[in-house]
Amino acid sequence: MKTIDTRETVETRPMNVAAPPEQEFDAPQAVLDLVVEVMTALGAAPDTAREAARTGRVQLGTQRLLLVLAPDESALIVSALLDENWAGSRERRAQLLKANAHLLLNAGISFAIGLGGPQLLSRWHLAPRRPDALAQWLRKFAELAIDLQAVRA
Repeated sequence: MKTIDTRETVETRPMNVAAPPEQEFDAPQAVLDLVVEVMTALGAAPDTAREAARTGRVQLGTQRLLLVLAPDESALIVSALLDENWAGSRERRAQLLKANAHLLLNAGISFAIGLGGPQLLSRWHLAPRRPDALAQWLRKFAELAIDLQAVRA
């Protein structure tokens, strides 16, 4: 008797069934689980927490954060995207770049202009695993970015 393979493949899946979303945030499962736990500690709904782990994008209040795993997988690199209109002038960017030494020495934060535009960057070491502390730190990092952008002078 011949067996028929009835497993579903992309070619056999009905057209009305959407493929699962692609994983964008490239990190080990333990880090993805940590992001879900952190987002839950921040009050996110389960779907929102899983989406943050899938994409590496976090929205805290009005502040957008992006998460990237360090190449050696020892830390999360966190960027707070800054409003292009706020940081767009040559003078403002020069001031922020000059403030980098102070920011880095006192807060472990630096200002950068990357593909996503102007941003604050910092890192969170993954060992030891401290989800509640990471949640609190992400909230403070987002608040710093919001407060910095509130300075319009």
